[in-house]
Amino acid sequence: MRRQIMTAALIFLFVFGLIWGKESYVAYADTPPAEGVFSGDVKVLKQEDGKYVVQVTVENSGEDFTGTVQAIFGAGFDNCAYNTEITLPAQGKKQFTISVSERSVNTVYGLCGLNFIDETGEVIQSISLKDVFGNVRSGISVGILSDQYSDLTYMDADGEPFYIQGRNYPLSLVELDNDNLAGYLDGLYFLIIDRYNVSVLSEENIQAIQDWVSDGGWLILGTGAYAEQTLTGFGKDFIDVDLMDISEPGEENIASDNADKYGYYYNYVYDAGIDFTQMAIADINYNRMTANGPVSESKETPAVCCSLGDGTVTILYYSLGEKELQKLSTYMVQNIYQESMVNSGSYSYYPDAMNMENTGQRALSFIDSRNSDVDFTWLKVLVFVYVVLVGPVLYLILRKCKRSEWYWVGAPALGVLFIAGVYFFGRGVRVSEVKAYSVTVQQTNSNREETYFLAYCSGVKPWEIRLNDSYDTAGAGYRGYSYYFSSAAGTDDYYYIVDNDSDGLSVGIKPNGNFDNGFLYASGRAESKGAFSSEGLTGFDSSGNASGTATNGTGYDLAYMAIVSNTRIMVFSDVKAGETLDIEQAVTEGRCVYQSAPAYLDSLLHDMVCIYDNISYYEQEDMAALLIGIGTAMEKKKESNDIILITGVIKDYEKAVADKCNEISYGCLYSYIQAGTQTGRN
Repeated sequence: MRRQIMTAALIFLFVFGLIWGKESYVAYADTPPAEGVFSGDVKVLKQEDGKYVVQVTVENSGEDFTGTVQAIFGAGFDNCAYNTEITLPAQGKKQFTISVSERSVNTVYGLCGLNFIDETGEVIQSISLKDVFGNVRSGISVGILSDQYSDLTYMDADGEPFYIQGRNYPLSLVELDNDNLAGYLDGLYFLIIDRYNVSVLSEENIQAIQDWVSDGGWLILGTGAYAEQTLTGFGKDFIDVDLMDISEPGEENIASDNADKYGYYYNYVYDAGIDFTQMAIADINYNRMTANGPVSESKETPAVCCSLGDGTVTILYYSLGEKELQKLSTYMVQNIYQESMVNSGSYSYYPDAMNMENTGQRALSFIDSRNSDVDFTWLKVLVFVYVVLVGPVLYLILRKCKRSEWYWVGAPALGVLFIAGVYFFGRGVRVSEVKAYSVTVQQTNSNREETYFLAYCSGVKPWEIRLNDSYDTAGAGYRGYSYYFSSAAGTDDYYYIVDNDSDGLSVGIKPNGNFDNGFLYASGRAESKGAFSSEGLTGFDSSGNASGTATNGTGYDLAYMAIVSNTRIMVFSDVKAGETLDIEQAVTEGRCVYQSAPAYLDSLLHDMVCIYDNISYYEQEDMAALLIGIGTAMEKKKESNDIILITGVIKDYEKAVADKCNEISYGCLYSYIQAGTQTGRN
């Protein structure tokens, strides 16, 4: 009896194996690298349009090689592999370039790997490279204008990454003078002027600095014994302060007298052991500066911060060149920059703007969230196989064993196993074909566009989708809130695939399991799409109401159009091409389907895309696509109280995928509007 039962079980397992064997997961074995056959290097040539142009140099000291050179960038879960087909003769050397998405690399650690893959797909050698991006890690550029530049080099914070705009960057110092200042100014985040006579600057350079601050730059002025020559070089309309006194080393001063301030004492006196009485400290009356913008004393640094336009002037009471300040920790050096940012109007007006793009990317996961439904095609096949084969065989075996009555117990049990097999073990067949959901975002008159993909794999093997010829760079998108870092390049653990060959550019995913979806990103050329314009649009009042008009001049019918100011967001439905929307009238007519304070990003995400599906005032996918466009536009927006963002979402937009993949496409167009003007600006 036991033998008969075992025979039945083996027959069942054999049949089940035949059914599922074809769809089984393809294992990827790690191949040990070959010794010394290939050598290679990766060098960044330039950075432009959201991408790095990377030159790959490979040499072959062995036999002729035809296959693929795979360059892997990133770290952790965001590793991205760029494949290039190549023929490399024995003792040969070749160089080629690839365009790598900024989103796909970790420039702070600069990790990279090269794989040499033969025509059978076997990795025959791997090379690990480090600090690939060392020559372009400009990160946060800090200009230093000083006659004693060497005394301020510690302001690079020892190369430690500095968090800004949602990511970590190193601080890179640029030595400036009267001749090169104008050429560097637009590329700077911070400008430090310390131990320098500002009056020797040309009038053009002084005006350029003032304009740079007004446009959002962060200016840090060191004073101390050099206060007069530094401060008085600027006009009273820019910096209007009185220099009351400058203490001599050894004297008590305003910095030492107030060192008990929170943060101030801990970071300078307790932690770094700095004695302010050993420094020349300037006593400054800044009361008249309030006429130019908000002024506040720092609680972390002996300084006063003044908001001017969209930027900030931070006046330190000491000179950064003081030897005592060489004791400052890396954290405290970074905090000097951070204080300048936090106290600026451009930084604080939109407190969560730096995370807005990540919020938009999270919205991508809610586009076609129903795509995880089971594809019942294989279930039907399994039921058929069971009815015509497994069921009868089971019945005959049980009948021969004179246990036919067991059939009515075994048959349902096997049926449940088949269904469980489909649902739990066969999750790779949930989706019947490759599906890509694309959201293309473009500033209306820009010549570049960005496309974000949520793509579903149809099976369990690596897959890819071919992009249109207009795309010249592609790679991994954001996954969740931030990047994940690892200490070494995982050259055999990539997740995203980018192929660039004679047929064009394609992107795809190497499965991490039987069923995967991926976040992909591509950038390419585009044509102008018109513009949004307005008349009398001044933003929102304290009650959330707005007045004025907004005109859709893009030539596309919009499923939804969002107006975003410094305090609120309003979303209107069904705005036709060429339509001028009267804001007050549209609200009265009920066309405003959503409004909120945009600083509350989690609430914005939950409310706009209806994560919990408890309400259905609007379509979940359309609103998620709109949020992606808003997030991207906000990340690129020069933050200012008088700049309003108008974004529209379009269904069935221009396809991004060139092959036969089943693509659902959305488009998001946006323009920046100067509050109160009659036209949009891009």
